[in-house]
Amino acid sequence: MKSKVAMIALVLLVASPVKAQSLIITISVGQNQIGQIKTTQGITTRVTFPDTVRDIICGDLYDPATGKGSFVVQRIDNDVFLKPVVPKGLSNLFVKTGEKGEHTYSFDLLVVSLEQAHRVVNVAGDSSVAAPIGPPTTADCSDAAKKALAAAQHQADDAIRNARQQADAVTTQANKQASEIYGKALQRAEALDHQSAERAQQEVEQRFVRAMIQGVREIKSVDSRVVVKKVSLTVDPRVLTFDDKSYLRYTIRNDGERQVIFNGISLEKRSGNNVVVVPARVIQGRAENKLNSGDTIMGVIVFDPKEVNAGDKLTLYLRGDDNSELGRLSIQ
Repeated sequence: MKSKVAMIALVLLVASPVKAQSLIITISVGQNQIGQIKTTQGITTRVTFPDTVRDIICGDLYDPATGKGSFVVQRIDNDVFLKPVVPKGLSNLFVKTGEKGEHTYSFDLLVVSLEQAHRVVNVAGDSSVAAPIGPPTTADCSDAAKKALAAAQHQADDAIRNARQQADAVTTQANKQASEIYGKALQRAEALDHQSAERAQQEVEQRFVRAMIQGVREIKSVDSRVVVKKVSLTVDPRVLTFDDKSYLRYTIRNDGERQVIFNGISLEKRSGNNVVVVPARVIQGRAENKLNSGDTIMGVIVFDPKEVNAGDKLTLYLRGDDNSELGRLSIQ
């Protein structure tokens, strides 16, 4: 019974390193030899060479632009990292090492199941080296972990760099599109402004033509000037009417020493005992209703002549605060 237990323990002890050796192997590849590397999808296989890797040529290299190819290949110092992107496949690989590429290694790449795939393949240039060796030592495992970490960091750096390049490309494209949209908007705005200016010019010309056809009518003002406390209110002797609008120009001058502030100018008509303010638009050369000593303000009152009947008495008022009367002139 004890002999059977000892035999089982011996079998278990021997079985463990055999499994490890199938994952990490050492092969000798001479000048006229072809080594075999087994890979599997989802696992990166590290191939270590005795010299620095100079060039790599893969028969079925993966192209991210087209999505075609079976293997992703990267190199760092003496290591080549292989990762298949397809579940099944076969290709070959040539690796040149040395400072001037004096050594060339040839391999067949196979995509196999997870249990059969190599994790680490140590390549020896001397053909006298035996095939598989025993399980790796603690130092070998530590070195392999450092190199795997370096490879992972390299892959992460590549991913970040590619992401930044793609982000920069997207940003550049977005800025270009924004500039094009802004330029088109400016062109559209300029076109609309030009059209508006043309319409305004056409409207002015049409009004002028109508005025020429209808003729310019005029009404003589009854009073043309009044002076109250050295503040003079003057109107043109004629009220001009054309294109269904009447225009009366006025001038206000302060000849006194004190500042004068007025509330506004209005037209009022009297029909019998009724006094009504005539709707009018005042266009004045100065926004403020304020005159310092020696100042002059000129403006034009525009109103509809149909608002004033033939028998109405039309008066122009200059009013101050609280609607107080500063001056008035009889127009009609």
